[in-house]
Amino acid sequence: MTHGGAPAGWLEFSANLNPIGTPGAVAAAIAAASYGHYADLDPAAAEAHLAADADVSPECVLLTAGATEAIRLVTTALVDRGEAVIVGPTYSEHARAVRCGGGRAVDVDASPPSFDPPIERALARLAHVSGALFLCDPNNPTGRVLGSERLRQVLGSLPQDASLVLDQSFAPFSSSSLSASECLAAGEVVLVRSLTKLLATPGLRLGYVIARPRTVAALRAVQDPWAVGAHAIAAAMVVSWTLPAEVRARVASWRERLAAALPACGLHPLPSETNFLLVHVGPAAAGLIQALARRRIAVRSCASFGLPEYIRLAVRPPAERDVLLSALTAICREVAR
Repeated sequence: MTHGGAPAGWLEFSANLNPIGTPGAVAAAIAAASYGHYADLDPAAAEAHLAADADVSPECVLLTAGATEAIRLVTTALVDRGEAVIVGPTYSEHARAVRCGGGRAVDVDASPPSFDPPIERALARLAHVSGALFLCDPNNPTGRVLGSERLRQVLGSLPQDASLVLDQSFAPFSSSSLSASECLAAGEVVLVRSLTKLLATPGLRLGYVIARPRTVAALRAVQDPWAVGAHAIAAAMVVSWTLPAEVRARVASWRERLAAALPACGLHPLPSETNFLLVHVGPAAAGLIQALARRRIAVRSCASFGLPEYIRLAVRPPAERDVLLSALTAICREVAR
């Protein structure tokens, strides 16, 4: 599928979900959710909880139906037929939302093989447009992380009339991040967060925005009524954006073991601090994807990111990883014949 997502019964390496699974407290909250009244759709208590978790005021948080809705609201309220600089290759919904709103997306892409984020070029381009800078950190699909100091460089270099839209959907899996309050203090900054990735619950469609109160009010003004469902609100009431250190360490260990095994199959992953790997395959990428699909294993084609010779692999538990590696080894042998 173009944007990932395996059919039922397949091994799912195409979607970047938390490989540890849904926390028990979240599953219990979803199961116990009330949904028979419009009062069950009031997000205020959940927004207050997320604000306390981020150490910001409740007026700085807006609950959304996933990060995708958050991006659409941001482009509607802040870009409004203007221009936006998008640091890529990255999640295609950033540019799509800008274009759907009548704006112009200006791509500033990192170059292989390192895909080092082209921050200086992006800031130079932003100086010539009146709009927003879209930055995904950690980046999807490269897994590259700016780091605290380079992010501070971006925050300190924003033109006075520009906004920074910082997509942090995979930040909990990285140890390098700035606090929400430090980001907001720097200027017109909008943090976009996906809880469905963190909670391994894509069916909930759950995310949120952290921004200055005036910006949140502008986003809320263009949001549809009752946008977030009762089950998603119940989950948001008990979640924390910060993963326990032992969970991050386990995911990192699984990621590194997968990365270390791939070169034996002729595949070359980029360094990553996230729950996925960008892997260079070469001209045979589409054929490899199809060969895995015949074994009911889904991996993410990166053609929609403009990277047709790459695939993206989600980090999964060891038993699933071993099935993937066994399949890759068998395919390599078939090709060698």
